[in-house]
Amino acid sequence: MMKHKKSICIIALFLSSCGGGEWDTYLHVQRIPNSNKVIYEYDAWGGRDSHQFGIVIMDSTEDFEVNKVRNLPISYFTEVPNSSQIHAISLQKAGDDSISLNPVANQEVRISDIHLEIDNYKEYSGYSDAGCILNEYRFQTFKETEDSLYLFGLQKIFGVNLEGKENVGFQKGNIKLITDSNGKLMRLEIKELFKGKANKHKYKKSTAEVIERKENSPVVCLRTYYFKPLKTFYSDDFTDYGIFKPIINNTVPNQAHEQSFGYALLTSCTSR
Repeated sequence: MMKHKKSICIIALFLSSCGGGEWDTYLHVQRIPNSNKVIYEYDAWGGRDSHQFGIVIMDSTEDFEVNKVRNLPISYFTEVPNSSQIHAISLQKAGDDSISLNPVANQEVRISDIHLEIDNYKEYSGYSDAGCILNEYRFQTFKETEDSLYLFGLQKIFGVNLEGKENVGFQKGNIKLITDSNGKLMRLEIKELFKGKANKHKYKKSTAEVIERKENSPVVCLRTYYFKPLKTFYSDDFTDYGIFKPIINNTVPNQAHEQSFGYALLTSCTSR
């Protein structure tokens, strides 16, 4: 495993864009145990207001280039990725009436020796008691296990999902570190899947007046948490597995290579 340095590149990677210009790309990497494959999560802004983002899996020896990578249809890892199989879900926005707690479709993808199983769900994007909005907390310290990250000494900033809890644990796979240019942790960004029943609310436009309520109705959505440290931590204090880390300076790719993938291109550059 490559030894990490404290110097982290979180400003931007400049890569070729669709219009012949440059991409400002924020790139995070999650390593897969006992595998030469890595998982990238990226956000890229190019010329003419073009924006691309997504999750890709590729060989750690190959170079990342926005115009070459092909996104996987993944919104959330339901298990910690490993070298033989990856279980994940894909969420698509949907109207209230089409929400189901069962997947509407299934996909299977093969990338070298890794078998991906992806369940497709319709995501509810309205108001509900499921708490699928941003929650923000501070934390004192943390502990990692092979498949989970535990945070201790929680202090609420806003949100109600963790009301009354001093400690909390999250499955790895959907955790991202946001750091400064020296690798100092600014916050953790963690996604948590809600798949169950909750009360839904419809509000009168531009008011707090509830005009329709559905009780005990199916909801599938993602909760987002920001956790800000009360102590000083660095990227290297966390393991490389199950956690997205900002790309390290000496691993930033300088040249692009053609990539060969066994799955469909879901997002592509478009002229505007």
